[in-house]
Parts: sequence; C-alpha cells; structure tokens
Amino acid sequence: MPNVSHDTLHGFLPGRPKALNRALDLLGLGIPPGVTTEPLPTDASGAPKMFTRHMDSVLRVVRPGGRDPFILLVEAQTGVETKKETSWPYYIAYLRDRYKLEVVLLVLCVDTATAAWAARPLSTGVGRPTQVTVPHVLGPCNVPRPNQVQEAVADLDFAAFCLWIHSNDPDIEGILTVVGEALAQDADREARDDLAGLIEDGLGSKHAREIWRNLMKTLFTPRQGTIVGDARLAGHEEGREEGRVAGKAEQLLRLMERRGFPMTEETRQRVTTCTDMPILDLWFDRAIDATTLDEVFAALSATDRIPAPAQSPEQTGIPSQSQGVPGSSTD
Repeated sequence: MPNVSHDTLHGFLPGRPKALNRALDLLGLGIPPGVTTEPLPTDASGAPKMFTRHMDSVLRVVRPGGRDPFILLVEAQTGVETKKETSWPYYIAYLRDRYKLEVVLLVLCVDTATAAWAARPLSTGVGRPTQVTVPHVLGPCNVPRPNQVQEAVADLDFAAFCLWIHSNDPDIEGILTVVGEALAQDADREARDDLAGLIEDGLGSKHAREIWRNLMKTLFTPRQGTIVGDARLAGHEEGREEGRVAGKAEQLLRLMERRGFPMTEETRQRVTTCTDMPILDLWFDRAIDATTLDEVFAALSATDRIPAPAQSPEQTGIPSQSQGVPGSSTD
C-alpha cells in the first residue's frame, strides 16, 4: 500500500544517478558509472477512464556516451503483495511494447522475507512457460549495512538508501547514528537538512523516526528556547509544510491530466493557489474515481472527511455555500 515511506524508497534513486549506479552495481549487471537518467510516465492504464494502473518509478537509463539505453522499473515493497505477481509481468510487457527497449525490474525490499518472495520467478503458460519474469531484488541480504561514518560521508545519498533497506534491523539505532553523524559533517546546510527530512520520510517505523528526530535535535538543531533556535525550527517546519502542499498540488494536477480531465489555466490556478493541505487531499481522493471536474471540486458535504478545518473559500477555491456544511474532522 503506497505511503510516504514507500514513495520515498522508490522515488529516491531515480533523481540521484551516482547512488543509482552503486545500487545497480550490487546486481552485477556490468553497467559502468556515469549513467544519465530520464523519468518516464508511470501510468500503465489500458483504459484510464475506467481504471488506473500505476507503476512506482520508471526511468530511461543511458550508459556513458549515450549508449545502450534501457528502461528501469523501480518497485518498492514493504511487504508481500500477491497481486504484484501478475502486475509486474504486465508492467514489463507494457514498457517493452511502448518504448521498444530492454526492461529491468528492480524491487526494493526492507525485510528478508519480502525479498525472498519478490525474487521468485513468475511464469505463465501451459506445458512450458510462455512468459517468465525474474525480478532483480535489493534487500537486507545484498545491500551493505551502514557501519562506518566515513564510508557514509563519501556518499550520503547511497548511505540513506542503505539505511532504508535496513530499517527493520534490530540495531536500527546504531545505523541511524552512523548516518546521522555522517550527515552532520556535510557543510551544505540546506542540502543536509533536506536529506535529513527525506530520511525521516523514508522510515516506516514510528520507533525509528523518533530515534532519528532525537538525533537531529542533538546534531543539527540549535538549543530550543533561544531566539536563533526557535526561529530556525519555525522556519524549517514552515518550509517543509509549503513543500508538502506544493508536492500534493503537483500530484493532483498529474492525476487529473492522466484521467483525461480538461486542464484549463483556471483549473491549474485553482489547484496551485490552494494552500490548504486537507482540501488538496480531498480533491485528490475525489479525482481517483470522479468522471468530471465538477465532481472533484464539488462543495463539501456531510459525508466528506478532512483531517483539519478548511481555510476560507478565497484561499481554497471552495464555493462559499459550503461553509455551513459539516464534514470536517480533526482526526
């Protein structure tokens, strides 16, 4: 089931070719360093109006010198999902037919049991296999565990990736401490803080997130109660919230485009100028099944559940007649 840690896991490597190269090295594919990547659409729907089928991350990977491009499908698995045993072969056939390139399926797993399940060949046919899918899998058994601070310093992105793969390790506190101390040595404060936030997002365990937050307070954050410390904490939280809102708006626009809704400038403005995350979440949920934009932007009803009070109509674009309709929740 997609969630923040799942999305962070599969979406991290595509934007970091150096760390991606190191991950591919673990598979023994013989791909030289220096690859370039291009993100591709993740919609594999045969009939978008009826249902959607979304892959996790899809990349066009090109070797140095522009040679031998191939498609890399990255899927994150935090547990066993039997439906993937039919979805993965479909995705590969779809990508092979669409791009006319070789396709590599890479499954990222955070525990050994899931990794063992994901590595099994998937075949279909009568008498002999008509099609066989053999995923490449990276999990705790073949991804190095971050043990040395200086090794993590040499490639912080790859260290973060390895940390997530080992996030269920019994000594997760030791792993987080190694990566935290390495991150503290990064002189680029903005990049360091961004990666620290991503690492937290990628941790599926509440226990691990609490350990990480305590480490960050110790290693990064000025003492609370001081003017500088409190101002930095407030600014960092405000910036992260703005980033979450902008990211949700972008996801909503992409979903509406893939569903085939007419995307006028007015519609884009309505989404991008909304600063209310609960309203954006509500529109996103509606857009999954809606058949018209009117259904997406309909006034709030008694059956709608949003996790926080909505802002004013001027801020969200919700028609004024919805103000008196109950339905907000503080869950």
